[in-house]
Amino acid sequence: MRLPEVDKLLAYFEENVDLEHIEKIEQLNYDALNYKDILFLPLTIRTTPEGFDRFPLEDAFDNPEKMLNNELLSSTFHSSYNSVRTKDHCALQIRSNHGIGIIASLFGCESSIFNNEMPWVSHITLEEAKKAFKRGIPEFNKGLGKKVTETYQYYHERLKEYPKTYQAIRITQPDMQGPYDIFHLVVGNDCFLYHYDHPEFCKEALEVITETYIRFREFVDPLLTDSYNNDSVFVHGFLCGGKVLLKNDTAAINLSQEMYHNYETIWDARIFEHFAGYGGGSLHYCGLERDWHYGEMIDKNLRSINFGNSEMHSLEKAYNFWKQNKVAIVGWGVNQDPGNLEEVYKFNIQTGMQLMTIVDDVEQGKDILKLHEERMAS
Repeated sequence: MRLPEVDKLLAYFEENVDLEHIEKIEQLNYDALNYKDILFLPLTIRTTPEGFDRFPLEDAFDNPEKMLNNELLSSTFHSSYNSVRTKDHCALQIRSNHGIGIIASLFGCESSIFNNEMPWVSHITLEEAKKAFKRGIPEFNKGLGKKVTETYQYYHERLKEYPKTYQAIRITQPDMQGPYDIFHLVVGNDCFLYHYDHPEFCKEALEVITETYIRFREFVDPLLTDSYNNDSVFVHGFLCGGKVLLKNDTAAINLSQEMYHNYETIWDARIFEHFAGYGGGSLHYCGLERDWHYGEMIDKNLRSINFGNSEMHSLEKAYNFWKQNKVAIVGWGVNQDPGNLEEVYKFNIQTGMQLMTIVDDVEQGKDILKLHEERMAS
């Protein structure tokens, strides 16, 4: 059902989208990702969208029209609407925003929304999980997989009515998490005990999850417009190298190095290798860095990395390591104010990064962008 407020928002995009600017900043992000010489590091401005209202998540979860509205206004780490207003360096992006439990739902987990927060995933029992994984790769057009498919189909139908907007907006992959995080979502915190009590089950589960991840990514691919130069994808407000963005929040923070290697590293490598023909993939995790992260996370097919809490990391240490391996850092400063840019300038970082910063409003954002471009170009 088409809503007048969504038509109004789409009309705003159609009138104000600058396709020439978007083409330039997409190329800028790609050049930064690949450590090429650029005039300035791409910078995304984060601020609260004003002038249009979001629908409650409870309403949008089952309504593609309302989800489209919400995604245009703000999606994870960025706002396409604000990028049109500020002309920052972020490509316009939307996704099927059905939470972290999409792949977990294919194995029987339910997602519930409380207090307008992102969905909470209910775990299944050990016996239920054993049966689910024993069946192998699940059907993709069930659980939240069906909602994801229907949402993407709707996006295409709706946006085609606004040709410039449809050309400008990147329809990106949903939140598919990563192998161990999916395992954790399916069985809950008992997964940490299963390493000792049911090690064979853990291996069998991760085998199925990893293959499911690969096949599901291929399943949704025809519905997406996220690819750039066939070796990188727009996702979460960034341009990431490769075909996938693996999320390793649970494993990176809760596992020892040995456990991380056995329950994350080897499965990530399998996914990256599968998509090597498309540039491999990228990795995200929240929380503190640990010294051993570097050695475990490096992979010949890893193209970029995103820290959900860059304020907890050493920029100098991270940049120097990943630069040596031609792995770009994307989304640096996602939770920080413009003061975080000073550290980037201090170390004279010229490429291999994509930056973010939080400002009070659009006008401050425009001022920060101008200063950033002038300072780096000088």
